[in-house]
Amino acid sequence: MKDFLKDIVIVDFEATGFEIEKDEPVQIGVLVLDKHSLEEKNRFVSWIRPVQKVNLELPGFKWAMLGEKEINEINKAPSLQEVAKEIIKILPERYTFCAWNASFDFYFWRRMLKTINVKTQTAAILDLWSLAYPVLLNDENYKGDFKSMEPPHKVASQL
Repeated sequence: MKDFLKDIVIVDFEATGFEIEKDEPVQIGVLVLDKHSLEEKNRFVSWIRPVQKVNLELPGFKWAMLGEKEINEINKAPSLQEVAKEIIKILPERYTFCAWNASFDFYFWRRMLKTINVKTQTAAILDLWSLAYPVLLNDENYKGDFKSMEPPHKVASQL
């Protein structure tokens, strides 16, 4: 197998909703893979305390099937800026950004790094959805949405 040019940083955010200009991230998972072996180099998972008040009626919470236990964790979680300070410690100098819905996750990624005055590099972006979609269309268990996949969608279960 040939090497990748850069390490791969797989990112998944859960948010209060789906409007990226208005909604806020509430959880992040980051997995750094070595460009030569694709072995895990680093991992980071954290809840994020948003500025807005959280409740079970938020669209993102309903979609991700979050409950009271998770709301309690979110309310005690570090801020977006505090999380960014931890994540920057594990990031390689150069990397390919990879996510299931890359445009959604990359928007929150840039917003998060901006809180600590880190500009995102001109990123190489790999969108896993565009790779997976043709395969999913041929899967009889796939019903056209994320909820048809088992187990239920949660950041920690995907890393």
